[in-house]
Amino acid sequence: MTIKLAYDKGKHLEIEIPNRNLSSTAQACFPRAVVDPTAELKRSLLNPIGSARLSEIVDSRSRVAIVVTDMTRYAMDEIVSELLLEELHRSGVKKENVFFLIALGTHRPMSREEIEQKLGKRIVSEYAVYNHDCRNDLVDLGESSAGFPMKINRRLMEADVKITVGVIEPHLFAGYSGGVKTICVGLAGMETIGATHSLRVLSDPRTRLGVIENNIFREFLNEMAEKVRIDFTVNLVLNEEKQLVAAFSGHPIKSFETAVKFTRSCVEVKVPAVADVVISCPGYPKSVNLYQATRAANSVVLGPKPVVKKGGIILIPARCEDGLGDDSYYRFMSSFNNFDSFREHVFTHGFGVGEHKSYVLARILSHASIVMSDCEIEDDVLRRIFLSKVSTLQQAVNQILNENPNAKFLVMPNGVHTIPVLEG
Repeated sequence: MTIKLAYDKGKHLEIEIPNRNLSSTAQACFPRAVVDPTAELKRSLLNPIGSARLSEIVDSRSRVAIVVTDMTRYAMDEIVSELLLEELHRSGVKKENVFFLIALGTHRPMSREEIEQKLGKRIVSEYAVYNHDCRNDLVDLGESSAGFPMKINRRLMEADVKITVGVIEPHLFAGYSGGVKTICVGLAGMETIGATHSLRVLSDPRTRLGVIENNIFREFLNEMAEKVRIDFTVNLVLNEEKQLVAAFSGHPIKSFETAVKFTRSCVEVKVPAVADVVISCPGYPKSVNLYQATRAANSVVLGPKPVVKKGGIILIPARCEDGLGDDSYYRFMSSFNNFDSFREHVFTHGFGVGEHKSYVLARILSHASIVMSDCEIEDDVLRRIFLSKVSTLQQAVNQILNENPNAKFLVMPNGVHTIPVLEG
């Protein structure tokens, strides 16, 4: 069987797997993309969930912050931003009183060219746009009820009205991304990000992929959202081709929960059995760096139940043209001589601020190996963090079948957006 898989921006890989070796394909099943995305977005903005319309929230004196995700997440930002601006200006908000914040979290700053690709040249030339800095220009809002520090971008807190845009997709800690996470992590200070991405939080069984109920990470996000006073959210549900399926706008919590209910029905997919090998594709833009691309392994092992056997293989085709991403996890992991000493340390003593990715990889690698393919990162760099590499995905498949002709493959064409659930 020939299988076509998304790889890079506008590019695909084709691989062949014998029918007898293909256990199943797990792929999110979205409704047909909307014919007119602009019309769907306008419908969402004009019919907000649990909230007044944006035009009723602002007035001519309002200073408005629009918060968008960074380059590792595609959220139809130019179209959404133009519609938000149209609604704001119709209500008398002055152009000079609107500014954009790029929710970088701990990620690198975006260049002007990258921001123009995201927001469009007109917006970048006519409105102020700022990269978030998680180490500077922060406001201290005290501690959450669970004792987490709440530090947030100063410019955001200077705005009268705070709007956030995000995409609803499975997330290892928050259950689902989108909603207030764009602000409460994307614009948070390093101390806040470190505390909420700590061993205490990530090892808690309530911090679960695909679960927002009784999730201590999600509870923090909601509490901080109230403290920050987020006014309005735009939540997008996109299919594998990054086409708009539905939009849910309005109240920061209520609109998000409605969007998650819809998304769950699309992304949770039953699979018949545990596989020897799982091919999980991150797709663009998650494929741009290793930090994001390895998210394709999360639901394979850390979902409801592992869908790859103990000691199995996870194949991730990703170009990683931007390298490692935030490389603090790499510096930490590569300081250990072997995986056993690394795993013992991270499970016992935890990890430093910004190094939470190392804990996630430790959990996954304790169950199965990760092999990158079609990847620009050097072999020796990957080996230092206990990953390996093969030139092409087809080469990896062929090698596995040569060693084990009966190997069973599970293919996840969009591993970041799919939650495989074992039948029975």
